[in-house]
Amino acid sequence: MTPLHLRVDVCTYHGLRDGVPGVLEVLRRVRARATFFVAFGPDASGLALLRLLKPSFAMKMLRTNAVGSYGLATAFYGTILPAPLVGAGLTGMVRRIRDEGHEVGMHGWDHRRWQDRLPSYPRERLDREFERMVGAYREALGAEPASFAAPAWRVTRGLLELEEAAGLAWASDVRGGRPFLPRFEGRDFAVAQVPVTLPTLDEGLVTRSREDFVEEVVRQVGAQSDYVCYAAHAEMEGRGYRGELESILRRVDRTVVPLSEAARAGLPRAEIRRGRVEGRPYEVSVAEGFAVTR
Repeated sequence: MTPLHLRVDVCTYHGLRDGVPGVLEVLRRVRARATFFVAFGPDASGLALLRLLKPSFAMKMLRTNAVGSYGLATAFYGTILPAPLVGAGLTGMVRRIRDEGHEVGMHGWDHRRWQDRLPSYPRERLDREFERMVGAYREALGAEPASFAAPAWRVTRGLLELEEAAGLAWASDVRGGRPFLPRFEGRDFAVAQVPVTLPTLDEGLVTRSREDFVEEVVRQVGAQSDYVCYAAHAEMEGRGYRGELESILRRVDRTVVPLSEAARAGLPRAEIRRGRVEGRPYEVSVAEGFAVTR
């Protein structure tokens, strides 16, 4: 039986400071290892308030108890409250992740703005912020980064070019069915993609209860005999939904390992395109052949 590959996204200051310790506690109890993707720059999560004008987004925030998961202050960071630095401001917590035996990858500089505005980012700004992210990683961990995960699974050609220029070993930028070498907008890229295959908790809670989401993830893992990858969020599974994370990891009956173990030689090449996945209100980057909703 192949292992379950686990990644933990850390998108906010609150998630790194208050959510990561809870995830680490669960991983110690179930003897699992994971890849933590940490945003290193400013937490400007307050910019998302404008999206509350969209009924679908507002309903998702209510169903997932976003304020309880992310913290009230987070809703105002980058607007009426200053935007604190995430990984670059909490380097001790970043080192703690590594020291407890887990991988640390990069998850953007200004996560909120990359998530919302990446396609319209001037290339000079993207280059500068990517360089700042890499520099913050080096300063925190005293090592070169090996991996990156695009915020909100949204990529551009420029971002993929920067991954190559940085000499990354692999990335986890997309949703897909198995690891692959990417082709995007007519160009082949050398940095392997290790995609997420399973629904995330915030997606699942749009239409399911907590209990039904756990059952669905366990069912999907049991139905897949090959590569399988779950993405947790420190803000959610590290706090109010810690029990759901532990239940999944105990019930899947698989060794739980970091994503790097799936980045191997001889991968097939696949096209990256844009599509929707159930429960997410915007398009994401998906590998060709991966089932998407319309």
